[in-house]
Parts: sequence; C-alpha cells; structure tokens
Amino acid sequence: MSKPLAAADLSGLPPRGRVVVGFSGGADSTALAHWLLGKVEPSRLVLAHVNHCLRGEASQRDEEAARQFARRFGLAFQVHQEDVAALARERGQGVEECGRQVRYRFFQSLAPGEEDRILTAHNAGDNAETVLLHLCRGTSLPGLLGIPYARGKVLRPLLRVPREEIEAYCQEQGLSYVTDESNFSLEYARNRMRLQVVPALRQLNPAFLAAVSRMTETLSQDCEYLEREARALLERCRGPWGLEAAPLAQAHPALSSRALRLWCEGQGCTSLEKVHVEALLHCLGAGGEADLPGGFRACCSQGVLSLQRGNPSARGFSLAVGLGETSLPCGKVLLLEEKILENQEGKPKIHNLLFKNALDCAIITTTLVARSRRAGDRFSPAGRGVSKGLKQLFQENRVPVPQRGRAVLLECGGRLAFCEGVGPAEGFQVTERTRRALVVRLREAEEGPTAL
Repeated sequence: MSKPLAAADLSGLPPRGRVVVGFSGGADSTALAHWLLGKVEPSRLVLAHVNHCLRGEASQRDEEAARQFARRFGLAFQVHQEDVAALARERGQGVEECGRQVRYRFFQSLAPGEEDRILTAHNAGDNAETVLLHLCRGTSLPGLLGIPYARGKVLRPLLRVPREEIEAYCQEQGLSYVTDESNFSLEYARNRMRLQVVPALRQLNPAFLAAVSRMTETLSQDCEYLEREARALLERCRGPWGLEAAPLAQAHPALSSRALRLWCEGQGCTSLEKVHVEALLHCLGAGGEADLPGGFRACCSQGVLSLQRGNPSARGFSLAVGLGETSLPCGKVLLLEEKILENQEGKPKIHNLLFKNALDCAIITTTLVARSRRAGDRFSPAGRGVSKGLKQLFQENRVPVPQRGRAVLLECGGRLAFCEGVGPAEGFQVTERTRRALVVRLREAEEGPTAL
C-alpha cells in the first residue's frame, strides 16, 4: 500500500508564521489537520471553524465535533457563526457563494502576518468537479486550470489526493469525522457532478482524477507563459493616451486578447466577457468604439486605443493647483513635484526626460491653473519656434478624439505653460541654467503614477 496522503504538498508553507486550517470537521479537513501534526509545530496551528447556521442542530453538532477534535490534540480553535441564508438574501447572492465569502473573510482575519498561511482541504475530486463545471458553462483556458494550489495566503495541500485515500487515512488513524447530509442532495450542481458524472468518467478511466491533475498542471504552465508574453506585449504598446493599436492588431489573438483584458482590468474595467474582448479586437482593426462593463467605453482613433468611463471629455474644468497631488474633474490625478537640479559641485544635473516633463520653477511666478482646452487655444511647444492650434497639435501627436477634452493644460499668468502629451511651452522649459524644476506627472485616478 502506498504511503498515506503521499501526494500531499506543503512546499508553499513558510518555516514560520501561523497556520490557519479551515476545519469543517469532515473527512478532508480532519485528515489534513491530523497529517499536519507530524509536519508543523502544533503551536503554529489554528483550527478555524465556520458555523453557517444552515442545518439547525446538525450545524451545532458539527461545531461541537470540531471543538472536540481540537481539544483532543491540544490545538487552538476559533469559531465564527453566521446566518448565511439570511446574509445571502440581504446581499442578493446564492447561499454557496455567500458562504464561501464568509469563510475566507474569517480565515483571512486569523492570518494577518506576512508569513501566516491559510490551509484548506480541497482534494483531487474537488478539482476535477470544478474543471467539469467550468467546461459545462463554456470556459476558456483559465477555467480549465481548476483550483490553484496557492492563491495569495491560501494553500491547498491535498489538491492531488483522491477522496477515498483521505477516508482510508482517517480509518487507519482512528479518526472520526462528521458528514454533511446536504453533500448527497442532487439539488446542487456540484453534488450531481460528484455523485453521477465523475463516477461515470472514472469507469472510463480509473485514473481520471490523476489525469485531470496532470492536465491542470500542464495548462497552468501554458497559461503562465501566455500571460507573461501578453504583459510584455502590453508594455510595448503603452503610450501617453492609451495603447498603440497596430502591434496589438498584428499580434496573435491569444496574446492580444489577454493584453486587452489586463489593460482593462488595470483601469478598473472588470468582468469582461468574450463578446467584449471580441469588440475590442474589432476596434483595433476597424476603429470605432466599444461599450464595456461598468460604464466604460473604448475608442480606437488616430491608431490609439483609449479607455474612459462616462463622458468626462464633455465637461470643461479649471482649477488652481499646487505641489503634491490634485484630483482633476477629468478623472486624472496631477502630481507636481519640485526637484533640485544642482549636484555636489553646484552644477546643473539634468535628466533628459526633464526637458519634456518639467517646467523651470524660476519662470512660475503665479499660481498654476490646470484646465481643459478652450476654443481658440494655441500652444508654442518648447524648441520648435512655432505656435499652433491645439487641434493641430493633437492631430500631430495622435491624441484620440475622445481624449482631447481630457487633455490637461497648465496655465501660468494667462499663458499656456504645459500641454499633456506635448510638453512645456516655449519660455517655460528646463534649460542648462535651471536650478529648480517642477516635475509634472499625470495618471488615471485608478492607477499608479506614470510619467507623461
């Protein structure tokens, strides 16, 4: 007979920190907690039990059984009671999803330390059921990856161990455990998968669970590679106004679709479905706009794909700004920072980027005003010896039409001193004689600071 729980995996567990074990008192969590006694110092272990108050006396029985197990082996025990059915109605959620959120919120509260970890007892059968449920709903590659071994602080040591091996371990070790009667109800899709579909598939292939584990591991490697390449593509396409459309359109859809998802999610546009990604891909080639979840709209114009929420370009703005961060009505954050340019020898020390991203403080004699464009605005880019209308400059700099109303201008004493995407105006730029520079940065409100 093989070593009990031979496929169990603790490779992700740090040598220090609290180990919170999600403990229902069922066979899986009972086997996990007992197996850990030989692997982890008992003083590090905390059994965390959630009473969902769904089954009346049976729920209280399970809680007491979990408490008795902890007492028997001298382990710390924490319990949380929540009327999940009532909470689910209040939130408008399904009971199963609400219960999952309650459990993980409780577990996380017990594992605040950086090296603390949360261990759950998901097994190989759970993983296969998840894959099959996703498959039935028409999933993409991420849905075929099943349950991850690690996600944040959560580890799942028994993910490759079949249920029958877990039950055999409990029997060999003389461990009693509780059984949730609802696990046998065919009312729930997961139970039907566990009780009807998986047994039929194991008749076709007795090693079906192991086969699913191998598949998810292989696909996880493929997905990791594709995600890495998509991130690299995304970084190559980033520009001051959005994404360069041509490289994305020329890339393989497996990469461009992932890059677009990452880009949207980074700006707060989540819950993208296949139809949304297809609309974005269409925009890359044909131009136009696409409506996205959360009130976002993507537009491909001037060869640039941009994203915005609502229609901030329709609202003009003008407000005085100073050093530090200022939230602007256009949905951007302006950061003004003073920088001393002299080195130890007292000579100017200028980075090339400052010529485009900064103003000479000596020229700024009045309060700066951040504003949107106005009819008749003209701008004189530093070093070019010309004055042009903003519309012409925006065209030359490939600023998408929907973004032009969001472009931030800085005005000093009635003169335009800075234009987003263009740089400083003639007479305001940093030179070799500049001792103090005013560095200008802009970012979307949901993202971290990025230089212009």
